[in-house]
Amino acid sequence: MKILIVAKDPTHQTNAGNRYVILTQAEKLKSLGLEVHFLYIEERPLKKERWPEYDRDLALTADYWKERFHLYRVGRLQKFLFNLLYRFRMAFCHFQEGVDDHYPCGLTHFVNRLDAKMHFDICLIHYYDLSRLLTRIHIPVKALMTHDCFAYKNLVVGERILHINAHSEAKAMQRADAIFAIQEEEATYFSLLAPRSRVYDIFSIYSYHPQKIAGNHDIVFLSGPNRFNINGIKWFVKEIFPAILTRFPDAQLLIGGRICRELPEFKGMPGISLEGSVDSPELFYAKADIAINPVYQGTGLKIKTLEAVSYDKVTIVHPHSMRGLYDKAHAPMLVAENASEWLSHLEKVWGDRDVIASIKLADAEYMESMQRFIDEEYQRFLKDITIDK
Repeated sequence: MKILIVAKDPTHQTNAGNRYVILTQAEKLKSLGLEVHFLYIEERPLKKERWPEYDRDLALTADYWKERFHLYRVGRLQKFLFNLLYRFRMAFCHFQEGVDDHYPCGLTHFVNRLDAKMHFDICLIHYYDLSRLLTRIHIPVKALMTHDCFAYKNLVVGERILHINAHSEAKAMQRADAIFAIQEEEATYFSLLAPRSRVYDIFSIYSYHPQKIAGNHDIVFLSGPNRFNINGIKWFVKEIFPAILTRFPDAQLLIGGRICRELPEFKGMPGISLEGSVDSPELFYAKADIAINPVYQGTGLKIKTLEAVSYDKVTIVHPHSMRGLYDKAHAPMLVAENASEWLSHLEKVWGDRDVIASIKLADAEYMESMQRFIDEEYQRFLKDITIDK
């Protein structure tokens, strides 16, 4: 079977959570025997300062996909109109968007011409804002990878951000035969919005990386510059880390990734090291036994939580960063909300190597169980579309 994946984000370089999800899903589908093609919708900003970044990512993505790479470019006029509509929604619609606000007007014709040559069996789009494509193409199986829940997201996170309403989200979901949800709570929600669509809870795919015990009092946090990640680490540094330094004066918080650019006020602060961009997550996580996810806002999959577990860390998280995870009853993460709870976990972990070893064992078992579940969901998807044929 041939599948066409359509997304506005490139797969490379893979330095953001959504890119990671697109790439690992594509690799999973390849491993199941599908011929996977990728259509990248390039939507460059009007200002040219970031064009070198777009050129680099386009070249890397095209090189990875080779002859199965396809490109659709959004024109400058259409990009200008997108930006204009974006500002209108902010100013006059209380930040609420329409489901098709950012749908490229020539995309349907492009995909139908491509399909006439390639004869795809499945079209898989990423994000709701491309769902209009599913109503206008001739590819038999139409699937949508959600990444997140966007209805009333402003109310969920308590900030004035762009969002859609439940009617718009339902409209997008009902256009798809198959919906891939990225966490448990959202899978249930999308099943209610689109009762005739099949919903698959596929989380995200992680390889497990066993690591040795570091035996120090370091803490790692690896992140991109997402606003909720920034808010989370600022909360941790203000509300939690001073108490940790009082109890463990040699403790160090090592912050890695592009988030470092957004935290200039942390430079020179006692116990904090901004490590910058990280070429090898495995080497970065190996620096400590403890990884944290202090994020207390947002929706979607708690990527930082699962990533830390996949790198064999004792993972301490804010309660919010446990929402929607696979099999929470057996999840190996430690949950802490206030300073006393964070300290209690750290005292137990840093005071006993056997505790670290037992959590590492639980990490391995949890990741293996989750990957089995994900494999079963993809197998169920392939079985369902075969039956439908």
